[in-house]
Amino acid sequence: ARRDEFWLLDACEYYVDNVSKFAAKDYTPDEKDMVMCRIRTTGKNLETKLKVNHATKGDNEPDQITYEVVDVGGQRNERKKWIKMFSDVKAIIFLVNLAGYNQVLYEDKDRNRMAEALEVFGQITGWRDEAKIAMQKKNVIHGVDIFKNVPIYLLLNKKDIFEKMIHKVGLDKTFPDYKGANKSDQAIEFIKSKFKQKCPAGKEVKIYAITGVARPEVKNAFRDIEKDLLKKYQPKIKEEVKKILADQRRAEKANQGCSIC
Repeated sequence: ARRDEFWLLDACEYYVDNVSKFAAKDYTPDEKDMVMCRIRTTGKNLETKLKVNHATKGDNEPDQITYEVVDVGGQRNERKKWIKMFSDVKAIIFLVNLAGYNQVLYEDKDRNRMAEALEVFGQITGWRDEAKIAMQKKNVIHGVDIFKNVPIYLLLNKKDIFEKMIHKVGLDKTFPDYKGANKSDQAIEFIKSKFKQKCPAGKEVKIYAITGVARPEVKNAFRDIEKDLLKKYQPKIKEEVKKILADQRRAEKANQGCSIC
């Protein structure tokens, strides 16, 4: 009943319910145990390179596309490091906890997590509150300048927790302007509209509501993102391949010339 008054891991209930299982001498973690683990991203950013088969491969195009995924910490003290990672970013996946409408920040028990996410998202997309422009702090990320041509994907995560929570705590507790019922579908559409309002005119953001521990949902979302990115960057990939092939041909000719000599 007091879930909105203090910070608590969403997986806490799972661990409490399974504490006897974890305490067993012959305990070995299964996939769900590992998926439910949470480690805050602090200090060094987590970088992962994913090689994905090129499904729409054309002539002289690579068989695989390598995606470099960088996980940056979402806590307030980590955000000052974000700007260092944004020099050559090709896309942004912004992750939001749907259940955050009834939760507080790890750093500030008086700050609602969803309200904080909306504010940060607006900074990333480049949305401007004209009434507050004169009061803006220095070093605030201005996404309208940095990410004007960068695709942004919003993942509303933890839909499973949200679906249970919305029947106990109405969305109007956090958003008084919400007039819908305590039904997950209606509430999620309202939350989507709130984030869309944080996008400047002409900036399109694709939004997905998912359950992070449900493989099919995550897989489908990332497949859609992958297709979208390939469509956007395929001309550039083709140009890069042409350049590589041209360099290879020049190198072969140079080698042939040396052998004749």
